[in-house]
Amino acid sequence: MSWRLYADVGNTALKWAAHDGEGWLADGRVALTQLGTHTLAEELLASGLRPEACDGAALVISRPSAAEDALAAVAGATGVKAAVLGEELQCEIATEYYDPSEIGRDRLAACEGALALHGAPAIVLTLGTCLTAQALDATGTLVGGVIAAGLQAQVAGITRLVPHLAEPVDKALANLQAGGELPEAGRSTVENLVLGLVSALRGGVAEMTGRMAEVLGGEAPTIATGGDLSLAQSMGVAFDYVEPLLVLEGLRAVDERLRGR
Repeated sequence: MSWRLYADVGNTALKWAAHDGEGWLADGRVALTQLGTHTLAEELLASGLRPEACDGAALVISRPSAAEDALAAVAGATGVKAAVLGEELQCEIATEYYDPSEIGRDRLAACEGALALHGAPAIVLTLGTCLTAQALDATGTLVGGVIAAGLQAQVAGITRLVPHLAEPVDKALANLQAGGELPEAGRSTVENLVLGLVSALRGGVAEMTGRMAEVLGGEAPTIATGGDLSLAQSMGVAFDYVEPLLVLEGLRAVDERLRGR
């Protein structure tokens, strides 16, 4: 059985998934700091994916400085040279951006995935290092978007700018990730920060979704993805559709379009 590898090289990790033409076979995540090791090859083999059966690979790269290592890791793990979105592969989404080259390729891939899975109009949300929203109108045109700091970026900002809160904010994020019960009111520095992070995420999603809905002139389903997706759901944030592999779905759609499938 042949399969193809799709990967998203983000700010902190390479997220990968394998597809056999009918469905996703396996997926995983490798920290960028580990790309120089055999981690990706080991993950593929552990998932039952034989490198000699890989008949192609495609990458979307959000962090250019990691491109060389990512391409080398994929080639080493599969024996194939990956096509890159924005180079060998091109999105076909129309946009109203002043300068379309400013749009992150991962955001374009997420929009491709949303269109392939759910059609338009749609509001595409990505909850990762950054919190982003994209508005797709009824024609599938990307009319605009929003970028804000995600949880990790907020924690990093507090750590850098308010050093005496570095340890408490790390504990606050760890508490959230562990699924701890939210306090009614903050009665310690850590609890204050827990509620602050929750409020920022909930409020950010609500404001972004509302603004994009206004841009679209009415209601549109929200399609969410990203590393903090499950965490947001545990905080009570609701979405119409949850698609953990949305970026890779879009990358696959572009790849298959190029191959005439």
